[in-house]
Amino acid sequence: MKRLILLMPLITSGCANYAFNTNLDKENFDDYFKPGSVQIYDQDQLTDLNHLYLGTVEGESCQADANQPIPNAGEARTQARRKVADMGGNGVIFDKCAEFSDTPGCLKQVICYAQALKVAPQP
Repeated sequence: MKRLILLMPLITSGCANYAFNTNLDKENFDDYFKPGSVQIYDQDQLTDLNHLYLGTVEGESCQADANQPIPNAGEARTQARRKVADMGGNGVIFDKCAEFSDTPGCLKQVICYAQALKVAPQP
């Protein structure tokens, strides 16, 4: 009897003409996962890797008004990794992160500077 009660919603929903709509956009979905395709390296790790330097990038975390959360380096690093992926890179070396106060548009701001890399796959 308990099994029948548990299976009833599944049985009845299988007969319903139910459509699933979402506000997810494929571009937003792809953009969300871009940072995961970029690996963080240390400078000494590159000696054993075949890599190409693509340029410099920076990521920013900004607190525009007092009601917003304080900026953090993790968000700034994620933004920088997203920019590396946009450049076609798959690796990054972070140089430093700096915190600023009272910059135009931000009460507080964290900016992380990095080097974008294209690292060849290892055999």
